Amino acid sequence: MSFVRKFAAIYRTDLKLLRRDPMLLYSVGMTLVLLFIVRYFKDHMGELYYGIALFVLIFIPMIFGMIPGFMMADEKENKTVQALRVIPISSEAFIVYRLTWASLVTVAFTVIAPYILDMEISQKGVLALVLLFLLEVWIYGLVITIFAESRMQALTVSKILGWLLILPVAVKLVVLWRDLSTDWSKLTAFLPTYWTYKVFEGITLNDYSDFPMAVLVHLAWLIPLVVLFRRRVL
Repeated sequence: MSFVRKFAAIYRTDLKLLRRDPMLLYSVGMTLVLLFIVRYFKDHMGELYYGIALFVLIFIPMIFGMIPGFMMADEKENKTVQALRVIPISSEAFIVYRLTWASLVTVAFTVIAPYILDMEISQKGVLALVLLFLLEVWIYGLVITIFAESRMQALTVSKILGWLLILPVAVKLVVLWRDLSTDWSKLTAFLPTYWTYKVFEGITLNDYSDFPMAVLVHLAWLIPLVVLFRRRVL
């Protein structure tokens, strides 16, 4: 079976799932609505605006990483994952294929989001966010794929992971809002989104010193997930 035919077989499976549950279109619409709502209230948010803007931005990789995870959970529940196992492609190639389109949509939204939010972010800053968001798409998608065996389990896993990943930014916003003397968000430094916020803060000051650590923490999450995927899924 040629390389093109291998992936065409998976593509046909994905297309059937998207036709049955057009989550991608709903997700695109919901993401745009969130961005425009935050932009509309910009003048009422004051100094909290940039923190709230990032709070919305981190939903981009969450939303689009969720979709491949849900698709894989459907395949597990319907027992169609067995058909994918007989297709002679490597686990790594399958992961790349399954998450490529979600990554491309995430890149597009990350690039246009600063314009919608009326934020001045340098090209270097956008590239930094793009890389971190791409890693988060993979983290989110793989967590759901690995730990969910059905659509209902995927919903549960996505909710737990979603609340966990928005925690650093949420705590930081509370610290800023209440002007607390202690930055309690440091307790969430083991989460990738904590470092995404640190990088986002630095972008406005042209300070990228936290970027290497942010990448390392993201990889510390991603690499074990890839290993688990190979052992438990394909």
